[in-house]
Order: sequence, then C-alpha cells, then structure tokens
Amino acid sequence: MSIQLSSGDGIGLVAPAGYVDRDSVRNGMDVLSTWGFRLKAADHLFGRYRYFSGKLEHRVEDIHSMLRDDSIQAVYAVRGGSGSSQLLPHLNFDLWRKFPKLFVGFSDVTALQWSLWYKSGIPSWSGMTLTSQLHKKNPYKTLFLNQLLALDKSISAKKLHTRDYVIAKAGRAEGILLGGNLSIIVSLLGTPYFPVINQDIIFFIEEINEPLYRIERAIVQLEQAGFFKCVKGMVLGRFKFKNRYLGIWSAVKPFIPDNIPIIVNFPYGHFSNSCALPLGVKSALSTHPLKIEWQF
Repeated sequence: MSIQLSSGDGIGLVAPAGYVDRDSVRNGMDVLSTWGFRLKAADHLFGRYRYFSGKLEHRVEDIHSMLRDDSIQAVYAVRGGSGSSQLLPHLNFDLWRKFPKLFVGFSDVTALQWSLWYKSGIPSWSGMTLTSQLHKKNPYKTLFLNQLLALDKSISAKKLHTRDYVIAKAGRAEGILLGGNLSIIVSLLGTPYFPVINQDIIFFIEEINEPLYRIERAIVQLEQAGFFKCVKGMVLGRFKFKNRYLGIWSAVKPFIPDNIPIIVNFPYGHFSNSCALPLGVKSALSTHPLKIEWQF
C-alpha cells in the first residue's frame, strides 16, 4: 500500500499506551490542522485508567473504530508510554488489511508498528509524537509534512540540521527499513509478533533512559537470536539517559556485522527536534554522501 497522504485527509488520533494530557498535544494538533488535515479524536484519547489512556478493550476499539471510519486515512498514535504490547493479541489484523491506513507512532508504539508490518504488511512512520516532537520549532516538521505527502522520499546530509552524526562504517545497502525503540523491539523476541525476516533489512534504533549495559545486553540478545544475519545496514539514532546522550558505538560494535554501512548519532530519538523515519518500506542507505531513500 501507499503510505502517502493528501492535504485534507482525515487523521484519527489514538493513544494505545500512556494517558494523554490535553495541553501536551495542543501544539501538535495545531501543526496538523495548519497543514490542512482533518483531525478526529478517539473516544478514549483523553481517558485514563491506571497509567494508560483507557482499559485494554477501550484502546483496542479506538484503533478499530478509526479503521472502519471512511473519513479517516491515517491513524496517529499521539504518544508512547507503556502498554502497546498488551493490545497485540486483540488487534484485528484482517481489519487492517481490509481497511489499510497509514499509521504513525513512536517509542512504546514500536510494538504495534512491527506487528502491523509483520501481520498485515502495513508500513508506518516512526517519530513525531504530538506530545514532544511535532511542534512549530522542530526543524524537521516541514520535511515530515513533505514525506507524508510523498513529495520527499529521502533524508540526506543536506536536509539534516546537524553535523553531529558519524559515519562509523562506509558503504551502501538496500533492504526493508525497519526499526524503532530498541528495548521494545527486543521485548517482542519469542512472541508471535516478532517478524520472521527472510529478506535484507536496514535497521534503525534509539533508546531513552536505559543505561549502557542494558543497551549492550539488548544488542547481544538480538545477535544471539540470529537477527543480524539479515541486517545489511544500520542507523543508530540518539540514546538518551537522564538528560544526557550516551556514546554506545564502542559497546555494541563487537556484536553487529563488521561489513555493513553504519551511521551513528543520527538525529532520531527521544528529543524534541528529532526527525521521523518510515518503517516497513523498501529503502537504500548510502554514506558518501549520507542519504536514506525509500520507495512505496
């Protein structure tokens, strides 16, 4: 399916994980409305049950309702938090296939994005939560709009608003662009929702508030599970712990392939001026000059 939208399309706002404060999403909603999208809030978007936006059945039904709604062309998870994986056994993936719609999410919602791609073949966008990343001062917001509208199908060095990234290993690779939050990806191992991957992938990851030894352990777990056999390129985003960025390359380097292109400290992750990346699309990564491009 295409992952592009058009101006005037309807976007359904859902909260499959943590509860949402109205003020925290106001700026993000204003940005989407200014771009011409019609917004519809799910019934339990501003609900609260424990630290979730609603009970399990409510969060599932909010998603299913948006899929059945002909006025909605995209489903947008406004924030992460915790609890997305609880939904997986209860989601109707046949319904996703019957009414294929673009999905946007980040952080804990990585669990939904991986299972959605695996079970239904639906691509998504990783990043641009309404609570922290989609705001008027984010230098990547216009790029994100153009990507949603399929006016731009790449991220290159000249489009980045930083030169802090490092090309750890040079080269070029092609494969399915797949990634998100590292700890959530690892949490899917051993479940029916971790994809059986028999094709080349370009793997992108980030993390928040996990110490270096846990990041290293997660990478080792993926390596021992045989995951890296299919990885042909990597994009390491930013890894943040207690308001400081971690340098993880030296710790994880021994456990990942040594003959693939790798970008370190890419501007993707849990910080306000982050870019977004598509998930589940055919892509190519090159390092000189730096460019990630995709097709759908």
